[in-house]
Amino acid sequence: MLMPKIPTILTSKEMIDTSFRKASKISMDDRILIFRFRKTAIARINSAANTIDTTMRGYVSSLPNFDAVPRFYFELSDLLIDVDKIKKSLGALDWCRRIVKKIGNKGTKQIKNSRNKEFIKNKKKEIYGRISSVVKQISDELLFLNTAREKLRNIPFIENIPTIVIAGYPNVGKSLLVRKISSGKPKIAKYPFTTKGVSIGHFKIKYKKYQVIDTPGLLDRELSKRNKIEQQAVLALRWLANTIVFIIDPTEHCGYPLDAQLRLLNDIKKTFSIPVIEVENKCDILSTDSGRLKISALTDEGIDELMEKVLGILRNSQSEFLKS
Repeated sequence: MLMPKIPTILTSKEMIDTSFRKASKISMDDRILIFRFRKTAIARINSAANTIDTTMRGYVSSLPNFDAVPRFYFELSDLLIDVDKIKKSLGALDWCRRIVKKIGNKGTKQIKNSRNKEFIKNKKKEIYGRISSVVKQISDELLFLNTAREKLRNIPFIENIPTIVIAGYPNVGKSLLVRKISSGKPKIAKYPFTTKGVSIGHFKIKYKKYQVIDTPGLLDRELSKRNKIEQQAVLALRWLANTIVFIIDPTEHCGYPLDAQLRLLNDIKKTFSIPVIEVENKCDILSTDSGRLKISALTDEGIDELMEKVLGILRNSQSEFLKS
């Protein structure tokens, strides 16, 4: 699923200025001066109210329907932004646009039969003031929704295809492996927590497309104590993975002891009913006598064997799915 394209959301001041500026360009024709003045005032009021109404309707319709999105998107959006707060803000916009339309309709009825230029002028000024006041009441909601828009735009496009999720402690070589086996280009650096969110790569074998997800580094602690970066990795494991490649750094150059990495591995195996491939990276530096697959994401050693295991699991899981 791809999050919809969401337009930049104006501040309350920008919305007021835009709607009134657009309205000010309207002029109506009539041979009688007072009729021309009255028609122009009514047209400008309607234009301002309609611009605000249309703009806010557009904001509401452009944001995703969180009751209908896949569970990964819902939980990731909730983690990053707070879905309930988005819904409340959208409710405030809907309230605002309805009130603005009501103010405009009521105001134009009050002046449609008047022949008093001063009355029409003052009534238009009063209506503009009331519209401005209502729009200003949702200033915070507009600012919040624009912040939410930026975060939603950064949620990656996830395809419904066989998916490998790369997991492990920070700095064990996850991102480098993703770059080696897929089109994904996560940032590589020699410090932990470089990956601030999930990133996606793809590869094809015999016209079959596969998806690889690089997750933020996980730490060996309770889920409730994990930060938002780590929780994104948990969501990817829970909702996206067909198989998990868990990377261990036996050299401990990642900055975390081996026993802590193994505790996290066991926790993942107990928590998720998904096939886990245990991999020891950096075998160009240290190769242990454990039974785990040895690779070097730096030199490519063991990568082909790893991919054979991955594809075998994915093919078997797809066969089981077709049988069920």
